[in-house]
Formats: sequence, structure tokens, C-alpha cells
Amino acid sequence: MRNTKNQILLGLLFSWVLSQQSYRSVESIQSEWNEHASYQKEERLSFCDFLFKERHFERCLLTAFQLLYQFPDDPISPTISYYIARCYEEMQVYDLAHQYYRQVLQKESESSLIYKAANYRDIYVHLLAGEVSELLEATENTDDPYMITFRGYAQMKKMMWEEARLSFINAQALFNHSHYNKLMGPLYQTIENVGSVPTHNRYLVFLSGSLMPGGGQFMLREWEKGQGILTSVGLMALIGSWGKVESFVDGNRFIDSEGTSIPLHNNYKENNSHKAMGNANQIPIKMNVRSSSLKYSIPPLLIGAGIFIGSTWKSFIDTQSKNERLVEFYIEERIDKISPSRFLDFPEPALILKEE
Repeated sequence: MRNTKNQILLGLLFSWVLSQQSYRSVESIQSEWNEHASYQKEERLSFCDFLFKERHFERCLLTAFQLLYQFPDDPISPTISYYIARCYEEMQVYDLAHQYYRQVLQKESESSLIYKAANYRDIYVHLLAGEVSELLEATENTDDPYMITFRGYAQMKKMMWEEARLSFINAQALFNHSHYNKLMGPLYQTIENVGSVPTHNRYLVFLSGSLMPGGGQFMLREWEKGQGILTSVGLMALIGSWGKVESFVDGNRFIDSEGTSIPLHNNYKENNSHKAMGNANQIPIKMNVRSSSLKYSIPPLLIGAGIFIGSTWKSFIDTQSKNERLVEFYIEERIDKISPSRFLDFPEPALILKEE
């Protein structure tokens, strides 16, 4: 009997203990939720970082926007915005890259690492997007070596050779490191070699255009234009040669030429399909004719001459712009080989902090 009572008491005590554990405080629930949310955030950040490094930029964007929505006031949100901008930069959607870099600039202090990285990247996107004037305006009074280097690249694109050289010299002095001295060397060499880029002599182009229709365009390697001009002038000359028409002095007309056409003479009669001369003197022994070919030949010849002269002058005028395009092509080719991305070695924020 006593054992039974003890068992009952132990059972009641055990039930009471269990009942006490089922009721938790608000603080404990909040703490558990924070731990769960923190774990979920770290997992998403890790996944986002993985997607970015593997260049899955669209999926990385989706994960980053989910993080911003779920943790809008988290201290990591500027870094997430930074990587959203990085994804858009890699996807060449430059207007949205500018937008998110500038969101970071608005939220962070100028002395912070993420502010400096976003500022450099925003300027670099100007260069990628061909927004040269905007870049030059944004870096006008800067004393930052990275900004000055990007400015030098923009000046090269504008063919401002001396200004670009001075920018690179200034940046090199501010970097003051052998690593950047090596990076600057090919830029100086590119500027030096601009003068040796093969270009066209405009007077030779003009002479070629004067000697042959379309010759100037052929000299400028504009093959289709040259062929079009040559064909047009030749066609006008051919049409002009077909314009010979002769007539009697008294105004009675020939059709074509005297060898193939019947003169329209007073004695000539036509009845249905029968053609005959009415009088005994059927064909005059002597006919006086005059040529009226000029009024038919002059218009096509004038058109052909206009095309000839106009194309010659046009090739002379176009030589300068053609030479500028050749230099631009040289600069673009060299910039591809000595890309400004070599100077993107500044510290950047990380989505995942490395454990020491």
C-alpha cells in the first residue's frame, strides 16, 4: 500500500515537472527565434556568396533581394546592396549598377571600406558604359590614385593624350609602389605609339578620287561605297552615249539613226502594214541632217559628273574622321589588353566574414 502511494506521488511530481517545461517565457521564445533567424540569414548569405563566385548572377540577385526583404534593417544590408550592384555590373546593366552603388553611398560614411569600394566601382561603371564625360566630371578635383587612374583611361578614350599621361604620372606618384609602376608602363607606351598608328593621307585620297570614280572611297577601304559610285558614274556615262538623235534640217525627225530607221519625209505613206513612197523619186539622193544629241546626253553626263566630283570631295572630307576612327580602334584594342580592371585591387566588403 505504501509503495503504491509512493508511485502515485512520483507520477504526480513527474507530471508537474513536465507541465512546467511546456510553458516558456516570451524571452526564451524570442531568443530561440533570433537564433533560428540568424542561422537562416547566415545560410542565405553563404548561398548568395557561392552563387556570385560561380557567376550565377541572376540567381544571386534573387537571393540577395530575398535577404533585403527579410532583413531590411540588418547591418549587412548595405553589403547586400553592394553585391546587387556587382551583379548588375557583371550583367552589363549599368544603370541599375549605378543605382545600387549610390544607395550604398547614401547610407554609409565616406571613411568606411564599403563606401570607398562602391565609389570606385561607380566610377568604373562609367568607364564600362562609355560615359566618359560623366566620369571626367565626377573625377575633376580628385586626389585619389584609383580615381585619377580611371580618369586617365577616360582621357585616352577622348584622345586627350597629354592629359592622360599627366593623370597616370600623378596616380603613380600617389600609389608610390613598384606594383603600380609596372601597371603604368604599358599605358605610357600606348600613348607613345599613337603617332605610329597607320592613317590615310587626305591628299592621296583626293588624288585617287580624282583619277577614278570611287577611288577615294577605295583608298579609305569603303569598298561598297566605292563600288556604288563607280557603277553610278559608269551607268550615267552609258546612258549619255545612247542619247544620239538626228533630224532633218526642216524638222522632219529621224528615229535612232539613218542606217536603221526610215526618214519621215513628205513622200512617205503608210497604209496598214504597207509602206511605200508616193512619188517616183522614192528616196532623196541627198539629205541634210543635224545632230541633236546634246540635249539628251547632257543630263545623265551632268549627273555622273556631279557624283564623281561630289564623291571625290566627300572622300577628302571623310579622311580626318576615318583617321580618328583608326586611332579609336587602336585605343580600344589596347585598353582591352591593359584593362582598367587591373586596378580593381582595393578592399571590398564580404558577404561572409572569414573566421580567424
